[in-house]
Amino acid sequence: MEWGFILAWAIKILALFVIILTGVAYYTLAERKFAGFIQDRPGPNRAGPFGIFQPLADGIKFIAKEEIFPKNVSKGMYLLAPTISMTCAIMAWAVIPFGGTIPAPEWLTALTGVASIDLQVANPDSGVLYLLAVSSMAVYGIMIAGWASNNKYSLLGGIRSTAQMISYELPMGLSIVVIVIMTGSLRLTEISNAQSDVWNILTPPGFVAFFIYVTAMFAETNRLPFDLAEAESELVVGFHTEYGAFKFAMFFLAEYMNMITMSCLTTLLFFGGYNVPFGIGKGMEWEAFAGLAFFIGKVLFFAFLFIWVRWTLPRFRYDQLMKLGWKKMIPWGLFAVMFASVYTVYWKDAWVKLFL
Repeated sequence: MEWGFILAWAIKILALFVIILTGVAYYTLAERKFAGFIQDRPGPNRAGPFGIFQPLADGIKFIAKEEIFPKNVSKGMYLLAPTISMTCAIMAWAVIPFGGTIPAPEWLTALTGVASIDLQVANPDSGVLYLLAVSSMAVYGIMIAGWASNNKYSLLGGIRSTAQMISYELPMGLSIVVIVIMTGSLRLTEISNAQSDVWNILTPPGFVAFFIYVTAMFAETNRLPFDLAEAESELVVGFHTEYGAFKFAMFFLAEYMNMITMSCLTTLLFFGGYNVPFGIGKGMEWEAFAGLAFFIGKVLFFAFLFIWVRWTLPRFRYDQLMKLGWKKMIPWGLFAVMFASVYTVYWKDAWVKLFL
C-alpha cells in the first residue's frame, strides 16, 4: 500500500507538470490573441486552425535555435539563472489546492490501491509561508542573470528587479497577513474552506487587502504597468537581454507560470478558492468536480486580468514605482493588518451573519 501511495503521488506530480506546461503554452497564445483583439488585428492565425498550433511551433523554435554564449559571461552563473527562475516557478505549484478530494479512476485504483485523490500535491501547515519563500527565491534568478551577462543593460535590469521585488513583497506580505489573521491558519486548504460562507473579498479588511495584493501581484511578476526590469525603451529587455533559444524560453515560461500561480493564490485568498458559490451541489457526489470547475473559472478571470492590464495601462516611471510601494502601499498594508485584528475580535461574527 505504501508503494501504491508513492506511485499515485508520482503520477499526480507528472500529470500536474504536463498540465502546467500545456496551460502555460496556451496562455501565451491567449495573450497574443487578446492583444490582437484589443489592437484590432487577428493575432497568430497561421499555425493550424485559428493558430492553435502556434505554441507547438514556438516550442520547436526555442529548442531548435542555436545556443549562443556571449563573450566574457560567467558561464556557470549564466546557465544557473534561468534554471533558478524555472525551478521556483514550478515548485510553487506543489501547495496549490485545486479542489477537494475526488474518486480515483478505476485503473489508478487497480494499479496503486488508492481510492481517492486530493487535488493538491502537498498540504503543509505552512503553505502560505512556503509560497512566499519560493517566490522570494525567484529573484535570485533575475539578479544572477543580470550580473552574469556582463552587460550594463542586463545589470540595470537585475538591480531594478531586485529592488522592485523586495519593495513589493512587503505590502504583499502584509495583505496576506490580513487573510491569515481572519482565518487563523497558514494552510491554504483551511483558508479556502473558511470562505464557505463569506468570501474574504466581501469583508471590509479583505476588500482593502485585495487591492494592495493585486497591485503588488503585478509588480512581483514584472508585468505592465510595473515591468521596469524589462523596459524595452530603456533597457532593451533588461535582465535577459543576452539570453536566447531555450535559456530565454525558461525565463519566458517562468514568468507565465508565476502569473497563473498568482491567479490561483488570489482565488484562494480572496475569492473562496474552490468553494462553490451559494452552496450549489453541497453534499452531492459531484461537489468536488464543481469546486474544481469554479476554481479554474476564477483563475482564468485573473489570468485574463494580467493580459487586459498589460494592453491598457502605460508603464510607470521607476521613481513612481518606488514611491507607490514605500509611501503608499506599505502604510496601507499596516493599516489593513490593524483593521483585520480589530475586525476579527469585535465584528467578524456579526458581519458573517449578514450573509447567512
